[in-house]
This record gives sequence, C-alpha cells and structure tokens, in this order.
Amino acid sequence: MELIRTVLEARITANDWLMAHLPDRFAAGIPEHDPALSGWRVPIWLSYPQLEPLGPVGELVITESTGNVLVYTPIDMKDRATRLYEQHREQIEAPLL
Repeated sequence: MELIRTVLEARITANDWLMAHLPDRFAAGIPEHDPALSGWRVPIWLSYPQLEPLGPVGELVITESTGNVLVYTPIDMKDRATRLYEQHREQIEAPLL
C-alpha cells in the first residue's frame, strides 16, 4: 500500500475497501485525520442514487503510513443499513415508480 496524505486519498481507499467487503449502497463520508492513531477516521454512510446519504452505519480507520484499514465497524453495518432503509423506504423507492 502507500502513504495516505489527503482527505481524497483516504476517501478513495475507504471506498475501495467498501467495494471489496460490502455490497453497493455503502459510501465513505468525509475522512478526518486522527493524529493519535496516525490515521484517518472515515464515516461510512448508507447511500442511494438521487438521494442524499441516509445516515452513518459505521466507521473505518485507515493508517496514513500504509493505507491499510486498521479498524472497522463490524459487518453489522448491514443491520444498521437495513434499519435505515426501512425508515426511508418510501423515499428510496419513490424514484423507481
């Protein structure tokens, strides 16, 4: 991996990890650098096309020195996403009608 120096690099790294580990509809939010961890905290959001992101479902921590995901919210992100989907079902499905 490589050194992660910018918000953009951290976000790209997070989205790459999400695509490899979770189905679509998960997207990286705006990363924040955490000097105490020597890394980036990246919120993970449930997202649908043509809608604002629905809400946070987890977080990744990416090391700045290697770009590896050091910590992530357990895959119960899917459970949180399902609850958010149910709360916003009408809004999500409306464009499909």
